[in-house]
Amino acid sequence: MQQTFYDFSAFEVLKGKNSLLVCDDAFDSFGIELPCEFVRFSDFTSNPIYKDIREGIKILRGYKCDFIIAIGGGSCIDTAKSIKYYNHIDLPLMAVPTTSGTGSEATHFAVIYKNGEKYSISDERLLPDYVVLQPELLKTLPVYQKKCTMLDALCQAIESWWSRKATAESIEYSKTAIEMILDNLDSYLHNDEEGNKNMLVASNFAGKAINITTTTAPHAMSYKLASLYGLPHGHAVALCLPRVWHYMGNYNSIANAFGKQSYEDAISFLDELLEKLEILPPEKANIDDLDMLTDSVNTQRLKNNPIKLKRDTIRMLYKKILEV
Repeated sequence: MQQTFYDFSAFEVLKGKNSLLVCDDAFDSFGIELPCEFVRFSDFTSNPIYKDIREGIKILRGYKCDFIIAIGGGSCIDTAKSIKYYNHIDLPLMAVPTTSGTGSEATHFAVIYKNGEKYSISDERLLPDYVVLQPELLKTLPVYQKKCTMLDALCQAIESWWSRKATAESIEYSKTAIEMILDNLDSYLHNDEEGNKNMLVASNFAGKAINITTTTAPHAMSYKLASLYGLPHGHAVALCLPRVWHYMGNYNSIANAFGKQSYEDAISFLDELLEKLEILPPEKANIDDLDMLTDSVNTQRLKNNPIKLKRDTIRMLYKKILEV
């Protein structure tokens, strides 16, 4: 069973361990002292590739590590999960997220790239054993990154709610996440400690919801959008979700969590929020890109969407998303 901590007391379980620390360069700015022997692995990309994972496994085995620690954003945590998965030995895993958006610390999924193709790994053993939600770690995040990761969590919560796989439990997680995100938006963007803490918790709830349901069309449509125009994932998915929601209509129950009466009001609120946050369509978007984007959408992920989206519909949605 996963254990969640809101301070570094979780590090007590590391004493006497020989750990693989998976982290990025930001780790050096946190002043974290680990009470164990560890070897550091930071040689992975923001979109982890299989080659990176194999290198991490080589280090883990070479130093005979018996514990894995991930301190960083979603890519870092996914890298640590993938190392555990492909090592085929069920080592304990601790996740310490330094962004409030991916929810990776709360899911049994990981994403890597192999031969240029995106792969999603799913295994119950990938759910981290220990999670540390520490608001101090968000203080040095650039504002734009804070916006994008928060929007990723918000989109996860909305998509999970309307997912075909939604349950009473996942909907409760989604509702809590949406309400907490909106209630703490301003204090979070102003870097207040309480806002940072609550946004970490909200992201964790969104991750728990997605862990049950997986994502739907906005996420499926966001991946190529992000890679083609060099957008962070949260920026890309936030552009997609209002247009998909408008096409599908309904889901006034989700709008109620926004404090709105109808889905139209909730979508208008989202549009205004994105404009306020300056999360805008890419300037270099071109109508000639529409077919490439449409062909990129993973139909497997669309099966979870509550309404079937045909190719022509997806192309039309991309046109609205990019405003071309």
